[in-house]
Amino acid sequence: MAEPSLRLFFALPLPPVLQASLGRWQAGHPGIDRWARPEGLHLTLAFLGERPMEGLSGLEAPAAGVASRHRAFPLATAGLGSFPTGPRARVLWLALAPSPALEALAADLRGALAAAGEAFDAKPFRAHLTLARLRRPRPLGGFDAPPPASFTADRLVLFESGPQGSYTPLRAWNLRTV
Repeated sequence: MAEPSLRLFFALPLPPVLQASLGRWQAGHPGIDRWARPEGLHLTLAFLGERPMEGLSGLEAPAAGVASRHRAFPLATAGLGSFPTGPRARVLWLALAPSPALEALAADLRGALAAAGEAFDAKPFRAHLTLARLRRPRPLGGFDAPPPASFTADRLVLFESGPQGSYTPLRAWNLRTV
């Protein structure tokens, strides 16, 4: 019998108020076949993929170390984009304003994971909130951006990715407040 495994990623959670606001924005824009669930919206820092359940303990020390080195910091939303750009878009996302603190946190987390021998998707980090995934590619122009919003990144969370876009927080590490 195969060992149970979990599909994991590290992310910054969004406050419920922002998730609800983005959910209302999504509801006002019909025609997208697979909106991300508002309660699951998050900012992915490192995608780990499938891991055996007993492998979770190896992630705790790197995450705790990273969280202890970073202060909580403000973030702000900054307009829409798509992957890929142009007429064959498959993902609609909300950008975040440039943040040296966010870039430093993501780089530190990825460095700590690599130093601990933990594999992760090494694609370059690009700060965004995935709002929708499309079954068939199409141009995504013409959407008005959600109202600008600010929030505080105050904790690093290890999430499990479940069926139909559900995400379960497994562990959280608070960023420093002083």
